[in-house]
Amino acid sequence: MRVLVAYESRGGTTRRTGEAIAEAARSQGHTVTLGPLVDVTPADVGTFDALFVGAWIEGFILFGVRPARAAIEWVRRLPPLEGKPVAVFCTYAFNPRGSLGVLTAALEARGARVVDGHAFHRRDPEAGVEQFVVGALPAAGPEGPPTPRGPEPR
Repeated sequence: MRVLVAYESRGGTTRRTGEAIAEAARSQGHTVTLGPLVDVTPADVGTFDALFVGAWIEGFILFGVRPARAAIEWVRRLPPLEGKPVAVFCTYAFNPRGSLGVLTAALEARGARVVDGHAFHRRDPEAGVEQFVVGALPAAGPEGPPTPRGPEPR
């Protein structure tokens, strides 16, 4: 599968998470392109089978907590995504509050099929990446998430 990992990073933490996501996807045999949102054009997005879109969280502890404005603006410029599978991620310092929901809603408004989301703390922005990718990529397949199987017949 051709996978794009695109992120908006201010201090490098979200970039580190994106790099870890890209490496985890490559280790599963996928072809991965990694880069900041500013380098990804709306036309580029159509060339990938699945996307990971990430942003740092801006705002104060209780007020204005949301994904970086640049990330939301980038999403709003996208062409219709027509069910393209997307996993969202963010990096945060205190509490991401509803930031994943905001990013999810923006992508769904463009027609994305959001398959997973994860918030990563800036103290350890790579913790949990492997599990996130392992869960998101099978869900990004054309059939959606795999159906759990019952016990094997004896």
